[in-house]
Order: sequence, then C-alpha cells, then structure tokens
Amino acid sequence: MRLVGLGGLGEFGANALLLDDGADSRVLVDAGAAFSDLEPFGVAYEVPDFGALGELLPQHVILTHGHDDHAKGLWLLREAAPEAAVWGSRVTLARAGAPAVDGVEAEVRELTGDRPVRLGAFEVDALPVSHSIPGTLALRVGGPAGRLVVATDLRLATSALGEVTPAERLAAWGADGVGVLFLDSTNALVEQAPPDEGTVGETLAELVRTARGAVVAVTFASHLGRVRQLAMAALHAGRVAVPVGRGLVESLRLQAIEGGLGLPPGLLRPARELAEIPRDRLLLIATGSQGEPGSAFSRLAVDVLSGFQLAPGDLVLHAARAIPGSERRLAHYFDHCVRRGAHVVTAAEAPIHASGHPHRAELDRLVELLAPTWVVPVHGRRRNLAAVAELAARHGARTLLVENGDEVTWQGEMVEATGEKRGVGRVLLADVGEEVLDPATLRHRRIMAQEGMVVAVLCCARGAAEPPAPPQLHTHGLELDGDTLASLAAGLAAEIGRATPVARHDPDWLRSTMTAWLRSELRRRTRRRPAVVALVMEQ
Repeated sequence: MRLVGLGGLGEFGANALLLDDGADSRVLVDAGAAFSDLEPFGVAYEVPDFGALGELLPQHVILTHGHDDHAKGLWLLREAAPEAAVWGSRVTLARAGAPAVDGVEAEVRELTGDRPVRLGAFEVDALPVSHSIPGTLALRVGGPAGRLVVATDLRLATSALGEVTPAERLAAWGADGVGVLFLDSTNALVEQAPPDEGTVGETLAELVRTARGAVVAVTFASHLGRVRQLAMAALHAGRVAVPVGRGLVESLRLQAIEGGLGLPPGLLRPARELAEIPRDRLLLIATGSQGEPGSAFSRLAVDVLSGFQLAPGDLVLHAARAIPGSERRLAHYFDHCVRRGAHVVTAAEAPIHASGHPHRAELDRLVELLAPTWVVPVHGRRRNLAAVAELAARHGARTLLVENGDEVTWQGEMVEATGEKRGVGRVLLADVGEEVLDPATLRHRRIMAQEGMVVAVLCCARGAAEPPAPPQLHTHGLELDGDTLASLAAGLAAEIGRATPVARHDPDWLRSTMTAWLRSELRRRTRRRPAVVALVMEQ
C-alpha cells in the first residue's frame, strides 16, 4: 500500500490522507482546508490542489466529520474527481454538501457504523465517536497490507451532546490487529486534562446568571453541544438566546432535521429581533471564534453588527479554542471589546471550553486500546507530531514521522518513507466569497504590499492626428517627490511621442509600452520593482 498525507502533517488544518493499494483502488480520507498565512493579501484558506494528483485521483472520499479542516475542500476535490463517491455520516454529508460538477451529480453514500463497506480493494469500518461536532467517525480500513485506523478528532470523554466513544469497540479493533494507527497530535503537548463538559456547562451558567448587561458568547458554528449549554444557561438566567452568523444558523437548521437540541420553544430567537430584546435579557451566540474577517464576532467587536452594539457592563465569553495562528487576530478583537467597556473571559481564565481532541492521557489510552504495530502522528505541527511519536514509542509501537507530501509504503511488517514527495501545492481561497485566487493575482498583491504601485493614465482622442496628452501618474505605497513624478511623466510622453501615428493611437501598444518603460525607469531610479498599471482612456 501507498499512503500520502496531502495536508495536516506539519500544520493545523487541510487534513487529507490518500490511501492507494498500488493497483487501481484509491481512497481519500478527508478533504480539508487550513487558515492561510497569506491573510494580509486577501487569502482566507488554503486547500490541497487535488487536481495535481493526476493518475492518483481517488475513486472514493470519506469525510470523518464536518469541520472545515476536514471537509471544506470537498468541492475542490469534486471538481478534480467528479466521479468520486462521497462517504460519511448522515449529519456530515448534510453539512458538507456535494454539489454537481459539470452536470455530474455526486454519488453520496452514508456510513452508518453498523457494518463494513467495500471500496474497491479496501474494507471500511466506521465508528461513531465523541467530538465537538455531531456525526464524527473513527475509521478502520482493511487493505492489501493489513488494517489501519484513523483516530483523529475524538475524545474518550463524553461530548457536550452526550456522545461517547465506545472503548470496547476500539479494544476489539486492537485485538483483531492494527498495523498502522494515524493518531491525532493536536493536544499532544497538553498534560493537564481539560474540564469535563459538566463543569463547562455549570461555569457558563454561573457566568451568565451573574452578568449585569448583555452577554455575548463566541463559539464554533458547528459546536452544537456548546450552543445547547449556552442556550440552557440563558434559560436558567431568564434570558433568550440569539444565534448570529450564517454558519451557526445553518448548523441549527441541519440539526433540526435530525431532531433538534431539545430546547424549549421560543428560547432561540432570530437575529432580526436583536434590537427589541432588553440588554439584561439577551445572550447573543456569535460565530467567528478565530476572529475570521467578516464573521459575526469581528463585526460585533467594531460596532458594525446590525441591531446590537457592545456597551459598558456587557460580558463577552470566548467559549472556544484559539487555533494556533489566530491568537493575534483574536487579541485584537478582544481589545476592541474592552475599549467598549465589556469584560472578556476566555478559556484561559475560566473553564468555559473543552477541546474535542485527545490530550496526553487519552492518547496513552488510545494506544493501549488499539495496540498498533506502527503509529504515524497526524493533525499537527512537527513538535506535536514528535510528541505523539515519543508517546507511542513508550508503548512499544514503531513510529514514522512524515510531513505533507511524503510518500509512505506499507508492505509486510515495514512502513517507511520512500523519499518521494507528492508536492500537490495549494489552491488559495479569497477572504471574500471564498473564490479561488489566481496565483498571478496573489503575486501582484504581494508586489503592491512590498514595493508599492504606480498607475499611469493616458487620455487620447479617438482618430485624432496629434499625439495624446501627457500621461498622469499616481502612486500608492511608493513615495516619489513632485519633481520625480514630473520627470517620469515627461519621459513617458517622449517615449510615446517617438512612435508612429498609428501606434500612438493603438491602446494595446500604448499599454504595453507604458508598462515596460515605467518598470525599467522605476527600477533604475528607485531600485524598487513596484507594480505598474497602465490605463488608456479613449475619448
């Protein structure tokens, strides 16, 4: 067998694991997205470029659950492999969606967990587990080389919705033999056990009960267990709960189809009623727990959320984990809340959130239950991966540390990296509309940020015999004094004036000549390479 992690190895997010039997059966486990480090350039997410797999495109994709870091890239996988069947729990499939591509409807299949399914050369068992989103699955995959288990995003503790991970089923998998275990490393460095969900619920209820003004609770849109705890805290404090944020409203809609959250009628109120609810009776539940641009929390923090503004005496509860990389952005918005007189409480100050990922004690227990021959750490940065490898080695398991794109072969008792790299690259999604960004657009934005931009505007009369009027130059992010700008404009006018009358009135020639001349001259005079935009306006 060949195993390739396309994302989630050496990073948080973009989880995608390719299983290849070496013949004609290929399965992709998850198709996730990661927060991008290119946010200053308008990039929100990065997704593996599945199209670059070429002949290794999968016939099947299994979604372990509906979180963005495991499922947000599904539509891009579908564009690359429209014939691939999509598998997952009923809740996950409803949340992720699988739109038609070029008229090809997705083949969507539910994994129920009560019987194995055959996917080409692979046999897949699914096990419902405890996590921070309903419908999460652990997977056991039998293939030509043996059995492997994918155990990420699960807790042995009970979830906020009462879901449990059946330890006896994991032990049975271990007794049957596990050749390779792909094990979550997110919380491998966390020694202290997180609070249980009962403690989290009680703490939230007490904070809401004693609040004087409005309460704003910020959490993940998908964490319906946390949303239920917050709604019940509002009920016991004589408040109503108002969910705000498209993702949260959609999660609640999908959960209603599955039977809802068991809340009294009228407790959840629509956002359009915000302005009518007295502040001391309001608990607003907002999305944007990572400070995502345009999210409900980011808008609320700067007073642009319709129907509500923070005021002195309000309470803001960040009932979520800060995903590494988002800390600075969140601190920025927390400061905005404090400037408006609100008091901010995070999970660092009070037990108001518990992670859905296993900490060290649970990782120890998972390795004991599954008794794998090999452990391949996944779902984390290199330091996290190394910590899981050390933990697994203490249990007698052999370990292999790999990062994105490293090709791994599994034959007999040996699991090893081949030295080959599957560098599929990344598709970049914009921070507005989440459209795919062309690499040339990103390059242009980076040049503008680093070197500045010069815009040249030339007005010319259609069909006139005389030369065009002198061009106008405008700079952004590049300081040029008036004399330099005048000299550049005169030089550019002279360059245009040396052309034939026909060329001087050809817009394409004018744009090309203006761009080339300005780039060369700016490089010579400023030692910089600003972006140059040439505009020709015909009158």
